[in-house]
Amino acid sequence: MMERGLLDWPGVVFGLVNQPLVAVLPEPVVLAFWALVSSWLTMWVYRRFSNQEKMAALKPQIKAVQKKLSNYDGEFSGLFPLIRENFSLAGRQLGLALGPALLAGVPVLFVLVWISNAYGVTMPAPGAQVEVRAIVTTSVTTSVTTSVAANDADPENWQWHGTQADPATTDEAGRAWRLAWPAPDRSAELITERGEDVIEIPPAHPAPVVHKRQWWNTLIGNPAGYLEPSNPAEAIYLGLPKKQMLPFGPGWMRGWEFLYFLLLIIGSLGWKMVWRIH
Repeated sequence: MMERGLLDWPGVVFGLVNQPLVAVLPEPVVLAFWALVSSWLTMWVYRRFSNQEKMAALKPQIKAVQKKLSNYDGEFSGLFPLIRENFSLAGRQLGLALGPALLAGVPVLFVLVWISNAYGVTMPAPGAQVEVRAIVTTSVTTSVTTSVAANDADPENWQWHGTQADPATTDEAGRAWRLAWPAPDRSAELITERGEDVIEIPPAHPAPVVHKRQWWNTLIGNPAGYLEPSNPAEAIYLGLPKKQMLPFGPGWMRGWEFLYFLLLIIGSLGWKMVWRIH
């Protein structure tokens, strides 16, 4: 079971709602649903906790001062009071909007944490070629004192068991392999020279990286779990295929991010107009 962070717990509810939706609807349609729900939540929270009456009263005052500034044709010294008044009104408007705006971002944050896991990457098909890259910390490689320990901490001496794996060249840091992804009922292990496990695949849940637990995992957990503190690897990057929400456009446009944020912005502007939010 995934060890959840504080921000992951609302995702339990989102997942329960998501399951029947993806059973009958394409994933891009369900993602659009979550984007529009997010837009409704964020604008509802902003509307509920912002002082719309005061903000509405400030708008004509700001427009009046700005009109005076644009039409001003007097001495330069007479411009400063208008500038000061304009900044004062703008500061009051910012003060009224900032707190509610930050609060309105909380529902979106909860949804984003869950969506990044649910719609990010997926498990490859059995036998698919996947690149796996191991990162070893500098502290591990420089602190070893014996040749046996040094060999054990060197990814060049690690071996895969349970799958066919070949060394891969990469511009990234670390040691990489291209391997055949195991079937769901099978597993493959990366083993050090002394026979210690580095990682076993497939992980319980798809994730692009498995790493040692960090402080931020108290807030956001890794669905694939964590490496043990004594593991010679700091992180293992898995080249899992990204879910494609759009069948067209460049790569950055096909993932969940583009469609979600586009519909989030459109939906938020729509609710702003419907509710006449300032």
